[in-house]
Amino acid sequence: MFSSDSFIPPGNGVAAANAQQVPWHTLSVSGAVEILGVDPSVGLTTADAQTRALEHGPNILDAANKVPAWKKLLKLLAEKMTILLVVAATVSAIVSREWETPAVILIVIILNTMLNYLQGSRAESSLEALRNMTVDASRVRRDGREQEIPNSELTPGDIVLLEAGDSVPADGRLIEAARLQVAEAALTGESLPVEKATQYLEDRNLPLADRVNMVFMSTDISHGRAAMVVTATGMSTRIGSIATLLGNAGHDKTPLQRRIDQLARTLTLVALVVVTIVFVLGLLRGQSSSELLITAVSLAVATIPEGLTAVVAFTLAMGASRLARRGAIIKQLSAVETLGSTTHIATDKTGTLTLNEMTVRRLSTDGRSFRITGKGYSADGKILSGDGRPPPEMMDAFMCMALCNDASVRNGVLVGDPTEGALVVLAEKGGIDVDGTRKVHPRVAEIPFDSDYKFMATFHAQDFTSGDTIPASYRCLPREHRGC
Repeated sequence: MFSSDSFIPPGNGVAAANAQQVPWHTLSVSGAVEILGVDPSVGLTTADAQTRALEHGPNILDAANKVPAWKKLLKLLAEKMTILLVVAATVSAIVSREWETPAVILIVIILNTMLNYLQGSRAESSLEALRNMTVDASRVRRDGREQEIPNSELTPGDIVLLEAGDSVPADGRLIEAARLQVAEAALTGESLPVEKATQYLEDRNLPLADRVNMVFMSTDISHGRAAMVVTATGMSTRIGSIATLLGNAGHDKTPLQRRIDQLARTLTLVALVVVTIVFVLGLLRGQSSSELLITAVSLAVATIPEGLTAVVAFTLAMGASRLARRGAIIKQLSAVETLGSTTHIATDKTGTLTLNEMTVRRLSTDGRSFRITGKGYSADGKILSGDGRPPPEMMDAFMCMALCNDASVRNGVLVGDPTEGALVVLAEKGGIDVDGTRKVHPRVAEIPFDSDYKFMATFHAQDFTSGDTIPASYRCLPREHRGC
């Protein structure tokens, strides 16, 4: 039994700066929650969570510093082909004292630079809008009840409930685990899901992959269910440390940029060779040095395709526009060619833009079919028969939907899996008080849902007094089918 008398007062928990220094995996469940000052069965209070959020900051990874507009423009002007064109235009203007060709070259450079800058700015605005639209949420215990909050509001001490398919929203110490497996390839490189447990470990220096009583931000729950107490958030997490390293890493050039740089170097070398040969041969023939210089520079300028940059930019812009019409956002024009050079794309079917709601529409039993009215997670609706006969007694089935279920629906708001939420709503339409039923029949054990077997089972307390008739749904099955 956990004693609230041993809690550390709110605000006296582990500071964000040294959260990673605490060997959480060597602590027992009671020791971990005592340090974090939280009762696992109740969770943090709203006031306590707000106080800790001010101390630790939001549970988000720091975004890259925004680059000022002048730096972006300088970066675009610093490309080798652009520099070569500027040099050619300048020398041409000085030597020939004609401004038509240099003016055309400079106009091409300005148009190309502005086109790249505008495309990048438009893409950044679109990406920012998408980030603002996407709000990931987690199920937590707060104020003694389950609720759903944005991941950014998580703070050390929060009790987070996890199930198969969830992404771990922060680093945490497991306090409950039922056949839990976590895919940690993104963090540790382990190709197979890792089995997790709540027992403490003695070795303080265990590598991350062996800390089986811990879960880490951005890893995925592949099997089972769990509850964890948050130990670190945001940049204090392990993935936050990786983000810091990535933020300090350099940026490689795209294949197109590398090829254009190589072309610029080749053209520069060719121009220098041409100027040298023409100038030397002219001097040998007795021509004046001023005439030779004008001729040599003219030939050098002629070797530089001043229209190349504009042609490449407008071609990439057309590609970006076509991709935009198909819903793809291109941050840099040069990335269009990179995408065109791609031979294989590995992806999966996730992130579809739907309401993420499920509703039971039809119910089939005993050779009969029934239509279910209502939509979403509202309990307003009826079970209608198409043959005029009343629906059969299905209380046992509705009881299973209510009890063998981890989702909850309150005021039309789902906390949990959409499929399980649809079954909870159907049970309520069938006349079951889901919350009341769960209180009367508390869960004592479970076999979590397994996508391989497509099976889940829960075990609940049931009191029968002398003389009661035990319902068929509570009777033990024959030995070969026994599950009670």
